[in-house]
Parts: sequence; C-alpha cells; structure tokens
Amino acid sequence: MTTAALALVILSGVCHATWNLLLKRSGHKTSFLALASIVGGAALLGPALVAAFVTNLSARGIAFGCVTGSIHGVYGLSLARGYRLGDLSSVYPVARGAGLGLVPVAAALLLNEEISTVAALGIVMVVAGIYAVHIEGSRLSDLATPLRTLGGNPATRAALFTGALIATYYLWDKHALDEELSPVVLNQFAMTGHAIITASAAFLTSPSSLSAEWKERRFSIVVAGVLIVVAYLLVLVALETSQVSYVAPVREVGIVFGATVGVLFLGEGAGLWRVWAAALIVAGVVTLGLAP
Repeated sequence: MTTAALALVILSGVCHATWNLLLKRSGHKTSFLALASIVGGAALLGPALVAAFVTNLSARGIAFGCVTGSIHGVYGLSLARGYRLGDLSSVYPVARGAGLGLVPVAAALLLNEEISTVAALGIVMVVAGIYAVHIEGSRLSDLATPLRTLGGNPATRAALFTGALIATYYLWDKHALDEELSPVVLNQFAMTGHAIITASAAFLTSPSSLSAEWKERRFSIVVAGVLIVVAYLLVLVALETSQVSYVAPVREVGIVFGATVGVLFLGEGAGLWRVWAAALIVAGVVTLGLAP
C-alpha cells in the first residue's frame, strides 16, 4: 500500500467514526441516517452526473451501481438498529471487526488476491485489538466474554450482521471499480441506496420522525451527510491503487477513534483497557502500511 493510499484510508476511518458518533447521539436513528444520506447524495449529485457523462456510464455500470445501492441501504438499516440496541463503543468495533475478518478471506477466495506474510501479521494484530476493545476488563476470565455474548445479545447480533454487509460491499465495490466504474459515480449509487431504503423504512415505521429529526438536529445531519460522502469516497479512491484486503483493515483505525469517543463522550466501556486495545490496532495498521 502506498503512503498516499494509507493516509486517505486513515482519514476515511476518522470521518466514518465521527458520523457514527453523530448517528448514535441522534433521536430516531433510521430517520437521522436517511436525512444524512439525502444531504450527502445531494452534495455529490453534480460531480457524479459529470463523471457519469465523461466516463460514458453504461447499462452494465448502472446495474453494478444498483447492487451497490441495495447493499449500502440494507447496511444502513442494520447499523441504525445496532445503535438502537447497543453502545457505540461495542457495536462499532464488533461491526467493523467482523467485516475486517471476513474481507481478507473472501478476497483471497473470490478475487484471487494474495496477502503477504507481513500483511497477514498486521491483519492478525488489528483483529486482536478489535476483539480486545470489546472486552470489558483486563482480567483473563474476560477474554471469553465476547464469545459468550455473540448468541444472546441482540445488539451483538445486529453488529455481526452489519459486519457481514460491510465485507460484502467492500468486495462488491472493488469489483465494480475494476469494471471501470468511477468512484464518484459508485459513491452516488451507494448514497442513493442509503437514502431510498432508510427513508422508506423511517416513513413506514414513524412518518413524523423525519421532520422531527431534521428540526432538532439539522446541523448534525448536514455534517454527517458530508462525512458519509467524504469517508467512503476516500476509500474508493484508495481501492483504485491498492488491494481490498489491505485497504479494509487499515480503514478500521477509525475503531480507535470510535471507541475513544464512546468512552469519553458517552461514558461507555472500560476506558483504560480500551486504550491498550487501541494501541494494538495502531500497531497493526502500521504493520499493514509497511507491508509489500
């Protein structure tokens, strides 16, 4: 991975964790995400139309984009549900970590990507750090806690399903980019899918929540909408020059930020333990960045 790609992906992770914090602090999470997606989609529409015209977007490209939009829309619903049920500092690491763990294996099996020994070590370190973030204490007996909660905790189940969707959209979107679909156009499809599916769900379950959420949190919605666009656009640009099995783990440096703000600003989790877990994640990120 190049230095430029590494910087783009790390910045993307910070942007992603920030809009997740805003989503977690919202009232009606599905409505907040729907409105943020509409803002983001509107902001990107002009550049996306220009890019589609310049690159001569084909019917095949549109089909790829529609699949992307569908995956991202369902991901948005699952993410909102996870935050309704659980903490930012637990749902966020589990969701991102599950996606991270699935991506390299799936990329090797489906995309014939090769993972160097150094990169594999970095991935293991990041996964171990993500697992540690979800442990509520430093006692040895706590090491089994995440495993015991996988089956019985609704928030954890939602986070794991979100992780599976994360892995799916990473792999599908990498394939779409290889088909010469522009990152800007692909991101617009993702934002459109987000907006249509989450807004429809919000309207069907609580029609008044959309207007109420906009009235109460207009500024946060606009900020989140911009960050959603910026965060994933940076990832798509990095994917054009790097393997998905490297980009996906490095982006999860945002887990450090997400867990930290959950502990500091929302009063969640065991702060000191999660500082050490974050340090392990950073070490894994550095290892991945140095990998051939």
